[in-house]
Amino acid sequence: MKLTRRRMLVVSGAIAAALAESRVNRLGGQVRSPSPQPMPSPNAPRNENAPIGMDTDIPVRNGDRQLPPATWIDIKSDAQKILDLATDFKWQVERANLNNTLPVLLLHQAHDIEKLAKQVQNRMKS
Repeated sequence: MKLTRRRMLVVSGAIAAALAESRVNRLGGQVRSPSPQPMPSPNAPRNENAPIGMDTDIPVRNGDRQLPPATWIDIKSDAQKILDLATDFKWQVERANLNNTLPVLLLHQAHDIEKLAKQVQNRMKS
C-alpha cells in the first residue's frame, strides 16, 4: 500500500485520538494538558537590580572602564603607527606641488591613517 499524505494524516489523527482517549481513561474522565512553562526573554536584563540599559559586563573601578593590558599595548603601538603615518603624510603634503593635482598615494595614505584611527577608537570603546 502506498503511503500518501492523506493516508498519513488519517493514521496520525487516529493515533492522536487513541492517545487522547487513553489519557481520559487514565485521569478518570478529565484531560489534563501539561502547564506551559514561560521561556526567558533574550532581551531580559542579566542583572535585575541594574538600571535599564546599564546591565552590561564592563569591569569598572572608580568609575573608569578597565581595559586589559594587552589591549593597551596594542593601542599604544597603533597610536605610534598613526603618528608616524601622519608625520610622513604631512611631510609629503608640504613637498607636493600645489599647482598640480594631489597624488593618489596621498589619498591612500590618508585613508590608511583614518582606518587605523577608527580601529583604535573601536578597540577603546569595547
